[in-house]
Amino acid sequence: MHLPYFTLLPLLPFALSAPLDERTTCSTSNTISNGSFESGITPSASTPNPWKVDLFLGSSSYSLTSPGSPLTSSGVSGGKYAFTASLNPDPYYGYSGETLSQTLKTCPGQNYSISADFKFNSTAENKCSLTLAYPFGTQQGSVTTGSGTLGITAGVWYQTGALFQAVTKSDVLKVVFRCDGGLRNLVSVDRFLVKPYKGNVS
Repeated sequence: MHLPYFTLLPLLPFALSAPLDERTTCSTSNTISNGSFESGITPSASTPNPWKVDLFLGSSSYSLTSPGSPLTSSGVSGGKYAFTASLNPDPYYGYSGETLSQTLKTCPGQNYSISADFKFNSTAENKCSLTLAYPFGTQQGSVTTGSGTLGITAGVWYQTGALFQAVTKSDVLKVVFRCDGGLRNLVSVDRFLVKPYKGNVS
């Protein structure tokens, strides 16, 4: 079982009451790299980039856009840039999408929290979505936010996230962008944080 959460108020903190997990063998720092995209998204010979973009559907593309998310928590801000998926439908089937992913430096059996900021350019119809997907024991965990979710306003940044338990030393976080019904949209994400969570997530 995974515990997703969704924050409608940009600076609203979240809290889960759970017994403390006393394991202390893993790093207590953020396990994701370039979570605010300040180092770009294109690898170079001297600077490999941890992010990968693939599984394109339709005529989708992506870019770095400025400014980044204005939200701030845990001493981390969105910075200058955000990742923006430009979702343009397939002319025959009407869908579009792409997947942003990163291999994390996780510790098997350790509990983690994921958080990320997001923004939909259009919320006219609930046919576009943003999904965070991650390993969770023997299953795949995920949390999805639709563009027409109650309380979502176009052009405003919000926060989403979840809790999960790592399976390997290199679990993969996937961020899936998708639109159906021939709709176009710009969906931005920023300020990814993946940190050890000292609570019970099962």
